[in-house]
Amino acid sequence: MEAKVPEDVEENVLQPPDWLPDGWVMEVKHGEDGTPYQYFVSPTSGSKFRMKAEVLNYLFAEMDEHWIQSKEKAACSSMLLAHEWLPKGWLVEIRAGGENMDKMFKFYVHPVMGVRLFCKEYVLLYVEEMKITECDTDGQCDTNSRDNILALVEFNPSALPQGWVKEIVYRKTKEGMRKDPYFTDPDSQYVFHTQRAALRFLETGKVTNRQFIQKTSVHDLYSFEKSADLHEFLHKRLTNNWKDAKTPTSLPKPRGSALREKTNCNGQTSYSKDTDSDTSTGSIAPNELQNIKNKSTDAEREQSSSAKTIKRPRGRPPKVAKENSWNTKKARTKR
Repeated sequence: MEAKVPEDVEENVLQPPDWLPDGWVMEVKHGEDGTPYQYFVSPTSGSKFRMKAEVLNYLFAEMDEHWIQSKEKAACSSMLLAHEWLPKGWLVEIRAGGENMDKMFKFYVHPVMGVRLFCKEYVLLYVEEMKITECDTDGQCDTNSRDNILALVEFNPSALPQGWVKEIVYRKTKEGMRKDPYFTDPDSQYVFHTQRAALRFLETGKVTNRQFIQKTSVHDLYSFEKSADLHEFLHKRLTNNWKDAKTPTSLPKPRGSALREKTNCNGQTSYSKDTDSDTSTGSIAPNELQNIKNKSTDAEREQSSSAKTIKRPRGRPPKVAKENSWNTKKARTKR
């Protein structure tokens, strides 16, 4: 519910309330009917709130401190510094290539326009002149296939502090290509499976057993230009014998915004966003797949065992009327 300003109060005499911290800004906007509404804006993160309770919860969670720490860490990250020039909305695509699939190549893609470019100069040329330059890798990397995609990387995803990195990891399994989202905190280096879990960590500071720290950080994996030797950590993404690949095909679909792949007229793979009612990019985590498999196996066993069980009627057995011995003797006497 929006905080409605009393009608008898003029906009030019509105003053921020006494409880609002120094530096915070109170904005007043008008609805379609001209009714004014007030918003409270954080000077650090730019987050907007409508009610006093929302502001207090934000302050008690020390969210501004998390934003400051993330920004400081981002300033020291070589990968983030190397991609400061990347326009908003562009993603980094990592593909495997080479004669023996022992190389990895970096491309810059714009999901909305369906554009893929090979280097910084080509991206800036496209932004300025809308000119598309062909991705020339001397035939070392196939951009028409999705089988060699390793990851899609997004810097500074929305709703998270500056410096966070969203990585969509591609893994080849026996059932097909699998995609898992990961959100990396630049300060603690913790990796989260959903955006909702990342926001919960920022609010509470608590770490559950589902969070982990990668042996090789996302900042170290993709800090290269154009091409590099394929990291040993990425080799297993190209094989279809992943240990959790034998899971049922009818897995729950991830909620939230996801990247949907499509092939354009040039035969290249492009991406578009699907939006659901949930704002999180939830997905089935790798460490949950075995649990899903075990549950499905137990369900099948219970179903097979229940089929062999003899069903018995429930409830109490019907009452049988007993013959009264006194009435029987009286009837015999009458006879």
